[in-house]
Amino acid sequence: MRRFIFVHGPLSTLLLFSMTLWAFGQGTPDHLSIPSKKVKISGVSVHFVEAGEGPPILFLHGLGGSWRDWSVNLPAFAATYRVMAMDFPGFGESDRPEVHYSIEWLTDVVEKFFQEQEIDQVNLVGHSMGGVVALNVASRPKSKVKKLVITDAVGIGDKSEFLGYAMSKKIMGADTEWESVESFLKNQFQAMADDLIEQQKPQTARDFFESLKMPITGKPLLPMTPKVQMTASIIDFDIRPKLASIRQPTLILWGAKDPVASPQTASFLQTRIHSSTLILFPDCGHSPMMEHPSLFNQELGKFLQAGE
Repeated sequence: MRRFIFVHGPLSTLLLFSMTLWAFGQGTPDHLSIPSKKVKISGVSVHFVEAGEGPPILFLHGLGGSWRDWSVNLPAFAATYRVMAMDFPGFGESDRPEVHYSIEWLTDVVEKFFQEQEIDQVNLVGHSMGGVVALNVASRPKSKVKKLVITDAVGIGDKSEFLGYAMSKKIMGADTEWESVESFLKNQFQAMADDLIEQQKPQTARDFFESLKMPITGKPLLPMTPKVQMTASIIDFDIRPKLASIRQPTLILWGAKDPVASPQTASFLQTRIHSSTLILFPDCGHSPMMEHPSLFNQELGKFLQAGE
């Protein structure tokens, strides 16, 4: 496991809270009503939606999201595919068990979901955090993934870039018109994060989060909710050594102006995944499937139909 370096003190605490508050405040659309289903996986009730018949497609959402992140995309494929979108445990309408949340644990949940649904081969689509999980699922031996689609996966490259963005967004707001100021702040905070990483004693993100205490009372400063735990796991987890194991045809769809996961990360994935194609969406941020759903659906459809 890759280790990320943190320190105790005002700056590290500010970085932490800016990141988590930004990540936890993302909203999702509700454009589609699909009958809900639930399945028990290792005693945990996992919510998902399902429509259509044909080759299965499973959509995986990002941090703080739910199946609704895909509500504009599901109807486009329900006529010819068995489309499914899952709420990860800890998110959406799934249970929130008291477990050690991590990328590896969510990967196990996805694989057990395949077993419960009797899926032998699946087209897997993952966004942001879900993209990291999808990469991990595809990299495992005897993976059931037939084709892989990754969009704007986070935490693969520069961790300080992610922290710098989160902090500047928290200060400037989601829709600021002062882009030059925001860019300056992002660069400054990223530089400070780089200094912390280089100079201080290594510590995992999870250890750091758990070590934060309230003054006087000594109570935890940051409750270890599923979102907090997954934020830590995104920082600590390193998918890069596993990318060479991904042999499935892979489509990488990315926002050219993604401030969370840069296009350089998308290019890195393309160079490391053997059979991969990269498509950048101009004038698009972190969520192409919601920002440009028609184009996203078009590219996804072409990819799924190729070779069929």
